[in-house]
Amino acid sequence: MSLSRRTRSAFTLIELLVVIAIIAILIGLLVPAVQKVREAAARAQCSNNLKQIGLACHMYQDTRKKLPMGWVTSQSGAIAPSPGWSWATIIMPYIEQNALYNSIVGAYGSVGTPSAAAANNPQGAAPLLLQTVIPVYQCPSDGSPVLNGNFGNYARNNYVANRYVLGPNNNSQAAYAIQNIPDGSSNTILIGERDAITNVGAVYVRHSNSSCSFEGRAGAGLNPRPATGPGAIVTHDPYTTGDDQRLAFSSQHTGGCNFAMADGSVHFIANDIDADPADDWTATPFAHHATNVNYNLNKLMLANDGQPINYNFE
Repeated sequence: MSLSRRTRSAFTLIELLVVIAIIAILIGLLVPAVQKVREAAARAQCSNNLKQIGLACHMYQDTRKKLPMGWVTSQSGAIAPSPGWSWATIIMPYIEQNALYNSIVGAYGSVGTPSAAAANNPQGAAPLLLQTVIPVYQCPSDGSPVLNGNFGNYARNNYVANRYVLGPNNNSQAAYAIQNIPDGSSNTILIGERDAITNVGAVYVRHSNSSCSFEGRAGAGLNPRPATGPGAIVTHDPYTTGDDQRLAFSSQHTGGCNFAMADGSVHFIANDIDADPADDWTATPFAHHATNVNYNLNKLMLANDGQPINYNFE
């Protein structure tokens, strides 16, 4: 009795290569999709951070009847790091950082009490207390070190304030109350982003290296990048505290930056928003612009220019 044999044909080399090519194409399509989803999640988390920060500023006003000041020094005779405390330190009790805030007060004295003169920081390098990482101050899209080497290795903060709203201005410790912002709280930026990969980031103290340690400005636009090529003035990346662009708002998100408005809402503003090309980011607040500024980004910064906003937020 003979048994019939069933022959099994194998894959040819060409068929195998085709399958491998198809798998490679599918992986190539999948990786950008995964990266896109990951960035969307990071942008959403960043937006949530700003929402919490905006609410904290509102809760501070509920108690103090005005928004937190942009920066202050410690009480007279006490030591304030380089050379004072920023809005981000002042609102710590309202972002569930009571323990850290109380430790800072215990080590340095009162936070949020203006002094006639700024004190110096004799410790030199940032003490461990002020290297405490606060998650709500760190954008997940910014993969730079959690300690900011631009500002004495204090803990990095990716969010900076609008000095036109919080002050100080012309040596005045002034901050608006939300209801008193002349242009309206929904038309005025309160807090925005700055990354520490292409730019200098920020910290939650007011560092003596630059006011960009706590504040941001519209300048000539969002997300300026260092120029490259023949004749470029700036060829390095990232910016440093010696560059004018250090005060710019910037992020690692695709196409723009997140902002908290003074009314507590959070919006994503695209890089292509119109901005004054003649505006230097380091121009003294309240001194550079007349009331006829006609660029949306700059109008969103100025709290009292009286100009209507013609921009559709995302």
